[in-house]
Amino acid sequence: MISFHILDSIFFLFPFLVILLLLIRFRSKQNSTKEYFQAEGSLSWFVAGTAMVATTFAADTPLAVTEIIRGQGIAGNWIWWYMAVGGFVTVFFFSKLWKRSGASTDLELIGLRYSGKEANFLRGFKAFVIGFLLNLVILGWVNLAMLKIIPVFFPLWTAFHILIYLLLFGVFYTSIAGLRGISYIDVFQFFLAWIGCILFAYFAVNLPTIGGLTELKSKLDSNKILFFPNGSSGTLPWDHFLILLTVLWWSSWYPGSEPGGGGYIAQRILATKNENAALKGSLWFVIAHYFVRPWPWILVALVSVILYPNLSDVESGKGFLMVLQEGMPNGMIGLMLSAFLAAYLSTLATHLNWGASYLVNDLWKPILQKGRSESYYIKVSYGVQILTAICSFFLAVYGMETIKGAWVFLLEASSGIGFILIARWFFWRISAWTEILAFILSPVLYLLFSVYLKIEFPYSILFTAFSSAILLIFSTYLFPTTNREVLVQFYETTKPPYFFWKGFFKREKKNQTIYPNRLVISFYGTLSGLSFVFGGLYSIQCLVWKEGEILIGLPIFLLGLLGLFLSLKALQNNSES
Repeated sequence: MISFHILDSIFFLFPFLVILLLLIRFRSKQNSTKEYFQAEGSLSWFVAGTAMVATTFAADTPLAVTEIIRGQGIAGNWIWWYMAVGGFVTVFFFSKLWKRSGASTDLELIGLRYSGKEANFLRGFKAFVIGFLLNLVILGWVNLAMLKIIPVFFPLWTAFHILIYLLLFGVFYTSIAGLRGISYIDVFQFFLAWIGCILFAYFAVNLPTIGGLTELKSKLDSNKILFFPNGSSGTLPWDHFLILLTVLWWSSWYPGSEPGGGGYIAQRILATKNENAALKGSLWFVIAHYFVRPWPWILVALVSVILYPNLSDVESGKGFLMVLQEGMPNGMIGLMLSAFLAAYLSTLATHLNWGASYLVNDLWKPILQKGRSESYYIKVSYGVQILTAICSFFLAVYGMETIKGAWVFLLEASSGIGFILIARWFFWRISAWTEILAFILSPVLYLLFSVYLKIEFPYSILFTAFSSAILLIFSTYLFPTTNREVLVQFYETTKPPYFFWKGFFKREKKNQTIYPNRLVISFYGTLSGLSFVFGGLYSIQCLVWKEGEILIGLPIFLLGLLGLFLSLKALQNNSES
């Protein structure tokens, strides 16, 4: 049983005080929905990028990583590391296009890209499905993580009672803060959670029962510390690894890793000051999320494998928390509680605000209740956030078992959507009808391949992704295309690479302004960024486990530094275009 020292109590109360102070300083003026949901496009690259990172560091994240490592070792993390591919594609191919669009939410892009009643239907449909239903799944697993965390710190209290209080606090400050306040609070919450996890990992590895990194390695099955899968049982299969890297990043919709950008990533990009800030902020997000953060979680998860080898699959994520019971120094328990609270509240606040932005800005305002005052729409957003919080609570309590299971479900059920989210920027024949079909095909094909034919993950995604892509491309020649004037305006506003639009303007027999393609720069920026992140992660692996591997890690590290230099050079060149 965990006992609290006075330092633990201080650290526990600390984040609440700082949040209230930041709320007073940076809260939204709430004079318009654009200010409330987009901060009037005034965020710096650092605030916007760090806010993205904070949101992806939810309370569930280290628990899910622990579930993965206990099942498939370090190599199992490729189930989310692969998303770095889509992240860098978003940075170098799409971040400037998003910022140029001038949209308030990524769903508003639908009205800029498509025409007709079908576009209005698509916008409202996605607002409800993503802003409410899928958002509930995401917040459900975030709340589920807190239900696993709370009993470790407060075993004599009822977990869902404490969760109710946290939800009330989250809804309170989210409603007042708006996106501007949430983003500044996120910066504080990210660094608090990150520093807490670093210290936790240090003390965990140096516990007397572990004895440091060398002893930890000697006590682990060798398969648990493999960085790349080798086909052995208990690790990620090689074919799974290849499917993750080559298919999932462009096929599956996932919060924080939408193909072509989108969701709260697009929201923060659209909230930046200018195109240069959009580029820098999205680049900082990808580097911080995939390279800066993972190793403290990994080390604690490996320690839990040694200390608690017999946890069930449902309870495996708790291994991360149970390490706290092993003689941490005074204040460490309170600091980690603060870290989990910060991670939870940052994700909760962003998803409540982001989901409300869809339901208000893309459903209520343009379709259900037109022409009302801005203050009216902001009040509606309060109600939406309260309803979302309540429903997510009940989903966590009664509808979920494992966090990793929710991840996999979302990846499978959305794996027919991603292709069209990328292609709509480049292939002019894609219309609102095509995107509507994608949202129908994806769950239908998921039910066919995964549920009915019982094809296992990730092969189910392989079948769904390619089947839907072929059907969607074919459908573009059957469905009506978007109105010509809308397409021309979209091209002039966002300035996508002309190379992909030549067919449209040739068909229209119209001379058109040709904007720089910058495709080569975007490709080498993406590849350079990936070499830095993946090379950096592997070089740390070599450094941590030593014993000759440092000789391999050093050139990989230097290659990673070269990748960082080239990606920053590509960023500069992209900024000048």
